[in-house]
Amino acid sequence: MKRNIFYGLVWTCGRVAFRRSKTVWEQPPADDEPAVFVCNHAGIRGPAIMTLDFKRKHKTWTICYTLNRSTCPNFAFHDFFAGESRKHKKAWWALSRAVGIAMPHLFGVGDVIPLYHDERLVNTLRDSLETLKSGEDIVIFAESPVRFSEYVNELQCGFADLGYLYRLKTGKNLKFYPVYAEKKNRTIAIGAPIEYDPSVPARIQREQISAYVRDGIDRMGRTLKKHKPVPFLPQRWYDHYGQYEHDLQSYWKLFEIPEDK
Repeated sequence: MKRNIFYGLVWTCGRVAFRRSKTVWEQPPADDEPAVFVCNHAGIRGPAIMTLDFKRKHKTWTICYTLNRSTCPNFAFHDFFAGESRKHKKAWWALSRAVGIAMPHLFGVGDVIPLYHDERLVNTLRDSLETLKSGEDIVIFAESPVRFSEYVNELQCGFADLGYLYRLKTGKNLKFYPVYAEKKNRTIAIGAPIEYDPSVPARIQREQISAYVRDGIDRMGRTLKKHKPVPFLPQRWYDHYGQYEHDLQSYWKLFEIPEDK
């Protein structure tokens, strides 16, 4: 996709903030088949490191609210900044509006697949299948607000449906790799994959694949050289948005209609 000056500027700033990371494989791919890489988020760190230094050609699932100038300010205020926990909310709203201008412009020239949480999810799955069929990987940040460990949250397991759909369309079994990206050690740790098994019902595999990937991320976080893990969401989010930890559908509604701020 064609880049622009703004994208180049952000890339340069990211390169300054994040020194080059090495990729360490537990089990390197034995073939050139595309795969799904499910990574910890660690605030902005996971997406930044994977964008800058994951060399396999890929596209990234990106939540739809960041791609639209109408919804991005709300998303930035609540999700990025946990704005309800802040003093001087007007200042945080101003910053959120600036983010709402910049992020859609940035992602508009990025290699992203919009992730929807409504009936438009079929578009996400369709675009993902086309990406995989073209030979490109998909990178997914699937953590939910539900806490699991200091290294990773519980995962939203819908991504595992790509295994069933890919098998249906190609007759091949898709692999899912757990990934732990960490800034201090400058490492993208990639665990051994789990492969879709057509003999197991898709509903059961949703849970099996999600649990395997979650546990793999957690294990790699624990075994990596000493570092301070960065949570998906900060404690201030749970202090002021805790009612949404187990109610994501209500949380998404915060972003659907811009607030009059």
